[in-house]
Amino acid sequence: MSFLQRINPAWFLAGAAFFLPIKPAPVNLFLALALVFVLVNQSTRSRLASLFKHPISLAAYALIAWLLITLFFETSNFDSARDYLSKYLRILLLPFLAAAFLDRRDAFTVLDTFCMGVFASVLASFAVALGFFPWPEGSESPLLFKLHITHNFFIALATGYVAYRLRMQWSNITVWVKAVVLVALALTLYNFFFMVEGRSGWVAMAVLPVVVAYQRIGFKGSLLAAGAVSVVLCALYFGSDFFFTRVNAVIIEVQQWVDGQAIAQDTSNGRRLSFWLHSLEAFVQAPWFGYGMGGFESAVTPHAQAASFTFAFNNPHNQYLLFAVQGGVLALLLYCIFIGTVLLRNHSQHLVLLHGFTLAYVLLNMLNSFHYDFAEGVFFVLGLAALAFPVDQA
Repeated sequence: MSFLQRINPAWFLAGAAFFLPIKPAPVNLFLALALVFVLVNQSTRSRLASLFKHPISLAAYALIAWLLITLFFETSNFDSARDYLSKYLRILLLPFLAAAFLDRRDAFTVLDTFCMGVFASVLASFAVALGFFPWPEGSESPLLFKLHITHNFFIALATGYVAYRLRMQWSNITVWVKAVVLVALALTLYNFFFMVEGRSGWVAMAVLPVVVAYQRIGFKGSLLAAGAVSVVLCALYFGSDFFFTRVNAVIIEVQQWVDGQAIAQDTSNGRRLSFWLHSLEAFVQAPWFGYGMGGFESAVTPHAQAASFTFAFNNPHNQYLLFAVQGGVLALLLYCIFIGTVLLRNHSQHLVLLHGFTLAYVLLNMLNSFHYDFAEGVFFVLGLAALAFPVDQA
């Protein structure tokens, strides 16, 4: 075996995972290197045939195949489609990235380094708050790298993973390691709840314990977890001015939009509700097959103009509505089959992680278009590759 064949492609995926919460350029470089060494390494290359036939891969490819077909619709514009195309095609990487995980430990290596990257972004946030770096213009949060949505969503996922790892390894790690991890976790959660305004991440953080409790204990466990989460959220709402203000902003902005106040066009939640409304209006005009991958803007613009909504948009901040307008009910059905196939792979070696990870995306895609966003879209593919394809069955 040559030197190049001895290089584990998962090492490059670990590098990509580390930089995901930080900067995109190194992510693309490490992903490219991982793909090269998947093809160079005989062990990973030999897995590709079976991975392409895996039910999850087949379901993912069926979704992408339909979205590619919609490029030829009369209502689809290829120039408009180009941006979506580059994002959706990442899903095709699933079997290639899954081939890199030759050992169960590889998944932990990649996810461990992702958590390190998340903590690096948290430390950078503290550095901005303390004045070491300039506060980002127009932002209410002290962030150096990603936007608040990505920052807090990644913290929620990393926290769930760290809790899982601590539970598995608690008796095998030293006191000093425990202390370091717990201090890092405390700093991260303080940043998450009291410094950064990413409410989508708060939603994910609230749901993950309920999912884990259901996995471990059943329905009664999920009810107990939901009750405990509710108590914590109430304590944060009444005990933290920052949390109270951010939650109340949602209520006020939604009410302004419902009342038809002009100011709603200038608020985050008011715009998002208008995005959803006009996307739904476009969808009902072509429900079965949609307008094509490049037809979103031209489909929603007339409805937005009719309502005097002047904010141009090509992303409804709801992945389901984006798929619905682009590919109709058929695209939604294929996406549901894809996600259902992931969730029903009950023999995964990482079942709790897989379900928590996937359901976080399922839920947050109601508030964002994560397959259109770079960091979230890449991590979805990387996370599924690590968790949904058991090594002994791939």
